[in-house]
Amino acid sequence: MTNLPHLLAVIGIFLTLSTVPTGAAHAGSGAEYVALGDSGAATTGVRNFDFSAPPRCLRSTANTPKLIARDLGLRLDDRTCNSARIADLTAPQEPGIAPQFDAIGPDTRLVTVHIGANDALMAEHIIACHLAGIRGGACAGPDWDADIDAIAEPYSAALQQLSSLAPRAKIFVDGWPRYVRDGGCPELVGLRPADAAHVQAAFDRLDTVVARSAAAHGATYIDTRAASEGHDMCAPAGIRWFDPVIATETLVPYHPTPQGMRGVADVLIPAIRASGLPG
Repeated sequence: MTNLPHLLAVIGIFLTLSTVPTGAAHAGSGAEYVALGDSGAATTGVRNFDFSAPPRCLRSTANTPKLIARDLGLRLDDRTCNSARIADLTAPQEPGIAPQFDAIGPDTRLVTVHIGANDALMAEHIIACHLAGIRGGACAGPDWDADIDAIAEPYSAALQQLSSLAPRAKIFVDGWPRYVRDGGCPELVGLRPADAAHVQAAFDRLDTVVARSAAAHGATYIDTRAASEGHDMCAPAGIRWFDPVIATETLVPYHPTPQGMRGVADVLIPAIRASGLPG
């Protein structure tokens, strides 16, 4: 029998992580390396908590931007934060909370971007799919595709502004890896096999939208799907890149484990080096 109380508890955590804000100080002429994004780049949940960051951001000391900076010897201003949406790149997330672009300037040489899932309402649609498997009904309708497609215009506008603010910077946009294997698994409570495919297809569609925007605005899109094969949420603990609903490593379902952050960093770093950075 499906553990409904457990599922409802993790849904509460999932939605909380999609609505918490933070702030950051202005960086003037811009940091050498600026990381922009949402919880997919910011946090490893309850592990490796960065106490120097605003508490509500839940930034990790072992997130992908930190690993990139350490491996490449770059000075990082990590602005990634749980709940961030595209609008939070250019405007305060809340009164008194700085836009992430405040870290950008003419001295910025590298920018990594991982954002858009909150704008596409991924959490809400995914939760609906899990609950549909328990209560019956459809996983998701065409509105999910529409929500994903709708991020293209604001995402493109943000990249265009980013290029203007940091004309010397190399901009790398990383996509969403594989979250769900074909057929799903018991750890994905309530997710029926067909719905597992639907959820992964939504992440793949999100990748396509972001990749097109990156290509149109001079950014380098990094596909992380191939490297993540075999590391989805149904893989064993210590191997999977994301915790499932029955989360054992981070307590945050559908969010990166330390192995996931390392895995994405290992895809990004060679591409950054190949672009001539650092140097």
